[in-house]
Amino acid sequence: MTGTPAPATGIQVQDLSVRYGARVALQGVSMDIEPRRITALIGPSGCGKSTFLRCINRMNDTIPGASAEGSVRIDGADVYAPGTDVVKLRMKVGMVFQRPNPFPQSIFDNVAFGPRVLGTHRGGSLARVVEHSLRAADLWEEVKDSLRQDALSLSLGQQQRLCIARAVAVAPEVILMDEPCSALDPIATLRVEELMRGLTEKYTIIIVTHNMQQAARVSDRTGFFWLNEDKAGILAEYGATEQIFTSPRDRRTEDYITGRFG
Repeated sequence: MTGTPAPATGIQVQDLSVRYGARVALQGVSMDIEPRRITALIGPSGCGKSTFLRCINRMNDTIPGASAEGSVRIDGADVYAPGTDVVKLRMKVGMVFQRPNPFPQSIFDNVAFGPRVLGTHRGGSLARVVEHSLRAADLWEEVKDSLRQDALSLSLGQQQRLCIARAVAVAPEVILMDEPCSALDPIATLRVEELMRGLTEKYTIIIVTHNMQQAARVSDRTGFFWLNEDKAGILAEYGATEQIFTSPRDRRTEDYITGRFG
């Protein structure tokens, strides 16, 4: 990695609840997310992991009927405070989705999209931004001679690393990843996992995953989400990954990790 690391960015979540209309999707979640570490969110489908992830950059705002209570503080500033600039928030908090979603444009234009729209490359070379971002995503050597090639012609693994480069290009401090390897083969998955570990030199990473082995391999801390008696998502246990996987304090965590249910 090159360049000066950004200030370490931690996230403090306090008593966060989310509704979709009348339905409570997430209830009373509190957790501190350490800077420049990987935090994995695990648990069965429908227990609020992705909802929680989208709260951090307010992507839930785009869903009709969604509302949030509680606080999500990044660098001490509550992202739900009145007057929050959501565009700036999403520059600071990038997102990589479950399936690779490159734009139907060239490799170069995919990475350059954010800096062009936001004007963040002014005073510097756009080509340098693209190269730096592709290097950060461990993709430069594979595509440096074909930057004008259609991004959709890349393999799925390359497309996902391209999407990571696109997120990095606007110089975020936090990267959210929603099951980023679920559509990839084992080799491509390993490449992305290795990339994530390298990215923690500069970025705070939060990943939702259904792959227990992946969570154990890549993360520093793990949060286990579950459903309460009202079918609302809750944070059942949160701690160092080694502790969660070797000596969980909550029986539900142990049962889920060992495959007894979930």
